[in-house]
Amino acid sequence: MAVLLAGCAVGPDYVRPEVQKPQSLTRTPVATALPVSTTGGIGHQWWQAFGSAELDSIVQEALDKSPSIEAAQATLRAAHQNVVAQRGYFLPSAQLGYNPTRQNTGQSLSPPLNNGESLYTYHTAQLSVSYAPDLFGSNRRQVEGLQAAEESQRLQLQAARLSLAANLVAAVIQTSMLQEQTDLLQQATEAAQQQLQHMRKQQANGYASGLEVATQQTLLLQLQQQLVPLQKSLEQTRNLVATLMARTPDQAPALLPLSGYQLPLLPQVVPSQLVDQRPDIRAAETQVQQASAAVGVATAARLPQLSISAAYGGGATTFARMFSAGNVTWALGANLLAPLFNGGTLRARQQAAEAELQASAASYQSTVLSAFQDVANALYAVDADARALRMSRDSEEASYTTWKLSDSQLKAGYASMPTSLAAKQSWLQAQAARVAAQGSLYGDVVALYQSLGGGVLRTDASASAN
Repeated sequence: MAVLLAGCAVGPDYVRPEVQKPQSLTRTPVATALPVSTTGGIGHQWWQAFGSAELDSIVQEALDKSPSIEAAQATLRAAHQNVVAQRGYFLPSAQLGYNPTRQNTGQSLSPPLNNGESLYTYHTAQLSVSYAPDLFGSNRRQVEGLQAAEESQRLQLQAARLSLAANLVAAVIQTSMLQEQTDLLQQATEAAQQQLQHMRKQQANGYASGLEVATQQTLLLQLQQQLVPLQKSLEQTRNLVATLMARTPDQAPALLPLSGYQLPLLPQVVPSQLVDQRPDIRAAETQVQQASAAVGVATAARLPQLSISAAYGGGATTFARMFSAGNVTWALGANLLAPLFNGGTLRARQQAAEAELQASAASYQSTVLSAFQDVANALYAVDADARALRMSRDSEEASYTTWKLSDSQLKAGYASMPTSLAAKQSWLQAQAARVAAQGSLYGDVVALYQSLGGGVLRTDASASAN
């Protein structure tokens, strides 16, 4: 009995597939334009690195109220209960039945009762116990597969949290960027309108040509045309923020200033850590685990199966006499079933499971390679954005100096108002370009955090209950 209970699990024991890990995440060191964290990995709530309490509150509300997170949590609970249900097959099952019947055997058959009555009520009760020892580990492998499926769902919950947080942080920062760009272009448009009015006055006095006025009017119209798509993107992004927070569009949160964020320190992550902390990589690994367990199930199906059953009960014409002397019934049996011929079905299913295992291992390797690509792309993007931001700041400072000098000359009578307004427009547009570069850098930093796995959002077992 001890041997039967322990059994042996046929099929392969799971081993993590080997993957090629690079020495570094990029060909050459990048992202040196930004400071790197000295604390190493990514924090639990990585979005706090942007230094905005308002942003933290927005993300927390989304994580607490998101229907997609709630759906993922419910799916995780279902996966956990499937594991619990499958484990139940390791134990015997028992059933208790009671069956009262009213019967009439008629006059053509001999009465079954000793008293000769053909019309009677008969009560039967029976306790049945059955047990199927897991001789070759079929049930054990099924439990392993379901445990891997549960782990996959837990990782998908983490991935959903990470995706929600990353998309929301990126959207909130984008609204800040679009709002500031809109304000700056609006000021540039107003300056262009003033410049057009002055040039029309100069034209009336013979100091400006019709071509110069037409050129300025064209510039004004171009600025106005740039405002429309910015305003459109701003409103649509605000709708996205509200939706991610499980709000309706009319309840979108207030806009946050771009100056309210600080540039996070870049986390230090080595390739081996990336494989262990990205939810999609770990979820791909659970697919390999499930496929490995399926091979064991298919292999065990080709081997003999044993089942044991026992029953104890009684029957009588009255309820009280069911278990009296002479009315007790019992049975004890065993059944050994071995497949002899099935047209190659079981063998083909085992070979199919083995092929699925190879396919899942290859998919796992592909997921790892794609993850390294995502991180490298994000690092190169952050490095390029940081350099672009420096150049845009230099351009903003140069255009500001030009405007201040032209404004001083205007006050001293050495420059015209249109010249000063043109310099102001250039400065405002340079500010808008700097805002766009800053927003792009913030967005790619968010993408970097996401590509690195975003830290461990929920790793404890309580995630299955929340």
